[in-house]
Amino acid sequence: MLEQIDHRGKRFTIDDDDVVDGERIDRCRRADALERRAQQEIRELERAKAVAGPTGANPNVEVLDR
Repeated sequence: MLEQIDHRGKRFTIDDDDVVDGERIDRCRRADALERRAQQEIRELERAKAVAGPTGANPNVEVLDR
């Protein structure tokens, strides 16, 4: 148990169960997975831009900006 004092000076305790809970761990795992997916999509977009060439080289090809 961890004892703390809030901004009003009132004492309260944090149980070990409160410090690391399952929901918090799940949220962190989901956030990590979303971040990895976002990074992968950014890399795919960069590869697609490299294949398409510079904007304006082929007017029939549109390059999406972020």
